Amino acid sequence: MTAADDTSETDDSGQVTTAAGTRHRVGPGGEYIVGDALEHLETFDNEAAAIFLDDAWARPQRREQTTVNYQLHPFDEDQPVDDDQVTDTLTTARIVDACYDALVPGGWLVADVDDWLLPRFVSYLRETWGDATEHHEGGGFRRIGGVTYLTDDGEPDRGTHGPFLTTGGYGVIFAHKGPTDRRTDVSARQVASWPLDTYGRGGRAKPVDPYEAWIDGLVDPGELVVVPCAGTAPAAIATRRLFGDDARFVCIDIDPDAYEGFRERYDAAFDVYPE
Repeated sequence: MTAADDTSETDDSGQVTTAAGTRHRVGPGGEYIVGDALEHLETFDNEAAAIFLDDAWARPQRREQTTVNYQLHPFDEDQPVDDDQVTDTLTTARIVDACYDALVPGGWLVADVDDWLLPRFVSYLRETWGDATEHHEGGGFRRIGGVTYLTDDGEPDRGTHGPFLTTGGYGVIFAHKGPTDRRTDVSARQVASWPLDTYGRGGRAKPVDPYEAWIDGLVDPGELVVVPCAGTAPAAIATRRLFGDDARFVCIDIDPDAYEGFRERYDAAFDVYPE
């Protein structure tokens, strides 16, 4: 990963500000970068054991469903969107390509998806990374999992969006870079309570427990976890819960409010006083 440039400024808390964004220290081995996810992903080269991506917030038409406003972008250049709110300078495919380069050989990409993103994402992985479901020992797309929210009485939570059946959670795609020895019998489909807290964001936060289960199965202490499009970054909090001071993670989000929400969540999770 590239070091901060010569124009960087560091304050007493360890916060580093450069032309590319602001880097916040988050305990031993942790960092939250407020900056462009693609730009910072491209600074990693075969370094991350796992990447946890949530780009569904920026897919076309998403702004109609949430008060969190990210720059919307199409999936790839072959699927342009005629909408003044959608930029053509960034695509999900470019982010996925950067994830591939950032992963160590055998490293895992775990991507949260919605119904619009899921088929496009799987198709692109099969075309560019490979199809591990077809060639069992190869790399590429491996599995579709997800998180199902349960109410206190154990029933699927129907509070998620959708007049045409509710999802009761969200889908998750799993893929790995080439063949991998990182194997686990942890379920790709997890159940969890839906947190009530929003941490100042546009909707209720995602739970930590599913990411903790997946990281426990796929990542060793001291290995790097990268969380682009991080929001309140449940995967980073899961990494800290699992590995303590041996955790290494980098979160990236372009919205400064995302870091503030994450910091509130992190401090509450670990009883940390704000810096």
